[in-house]
Parts: sequence; structure tokens; C-alpha cells
Amino acid sequence: MAEYGAIFVTSAVPPPKIIFADESDVSSFQASLDTLTHLFGEHEIRLQAQAMAALKSAVAQAAGIRIGISPRSADSGGRSYEDTLALWRRNVGRGLDYWVSRGALSAEQAQAIRNMPTLGQIEAVLDLEETRQIFFSTYYDKSILQSVAAPGASQHLSLLAFDVAEYSENSVETVMAQNGWYRTVLSDLPHFTFLGHPESLLPDLGLVRIVRESDGCSYHFWIPRP
Repeated sequence: MAEYGAIFVTSAVPPPKIIFADESDVSSFQASLDTLTHLFGEHEIRLQAQAMAALKSAVAQAAGIRIGISPRSADSGGRSYEDTLALWRRNVGRGLDYWVSRGALSAEQAQAIRNMPTLGQIEAVLDLEETRQIFFSTYYDKSILQSVAAPGASQHLSLLAFDVAEYSENSVETVMAQNGWYRTVLSDLPHFTFLGHPESLLPDLGLVRIVRESDGCSYHFWIPRP
């Protein structure tokens, strides 16, 4: 909830729970939504209809000032549960290999974690990060949750998230915000979430703005108030 909870204040349809249980759970929710699919360049993106309308408005507005807003990859919009599970397993697998090579985990400990059911594996990974600073982010320096969502928790599952290729362009953040899209996941610079509210109202909805610096640029995130 602390990492991904901003989505629950969206003016579109929020997820009905913090973590979806499995593919059937996700598919059932997605089937209940009013959605739109649009081709951005070579990538077909599916989002909730309200979010897609706002995204297309942002793309048109950006084009008017000669900047681009486009998908970072084919899975920049909506995803399935299996998509997010694959990303989780990728990071966990790489992390286990890394920490075994560094002598922080034994091969037997790593294999035991690989063999765990998903929920047990999530608990084990987060416990290693909290108690032993054995991190599973992309560069092994912070929590895995700042690189990939736990299976069932990704905002992409609710068809309300979009990863922007041109994320380092300052004007992109401004245009996206003017159309209800905001950064809501700390350290995930390309990731925007459709909240659908003017920025001035976000504090009243329980969010706080965090500023992070990266490569000389300032990035703004709206996250749940602690």
C-alpha cells in the first residue's frame, strides 16, 4: 500500500483490493472495466477508457510544443498477472544469483527461495531486504519494490499506468500532470499513474509530493501520506 497506494484515489475505477490473487482474479476485474486500445507507434496499448482519453489528450498537447509522449515498450500500458509475475521472477532470479556469487546466500538458501510459492517468496525476499539488506532491485541497492511490483500489486493490472519513453524530458511531467497523470512509484521514473484529479487536490486526497534528483533533474512523485 505504501509503494503503490496512490492509485486508490483515482477518479477512474480503482482496484478492488491491494493485491490480486492470480490471473483469474485480474482477468475478472479487467473484464468489468470500460477500456480502450490505441496504437502508439508500433505498440498497442490498452487502458481504462478515462485514462486513455487523458493520455491521448496529453500526447496531442505535447505534440503542440514539439515533444513526444510515447510508450517505452510493448507492455507500457495494461498488463496481465502473468506479465507481472514474470518481471518479479526475473528480478528475484537475478538477485539470488548475485547474492550467491557474493557469498551472502548459499546455493541451498537460494534454491529454497526459488521453490517457494509466490506469496511465500514475496515474504522471504522482503524479509531479506529488511533484516539483512540483501536487496533485489535492478542494481541490488534498494528494495525490489522500487524496480518491480510484487505479483498482483502492479498498477498496470488496473489499466491505469503508463511507462513513458521520454520520461527525462521535464515538459513531459508537466503535460502529463495537466491531464491527470502523475508519477506515483518512487524511483520508477518512466512510470505514470492516472489519478484524474488536478494536482492542487492531491494533498486533500491523502497524498504528499516527494522530490527526487537524478542526473541533474528534479522528478516529482505523489505517494500516500505516511
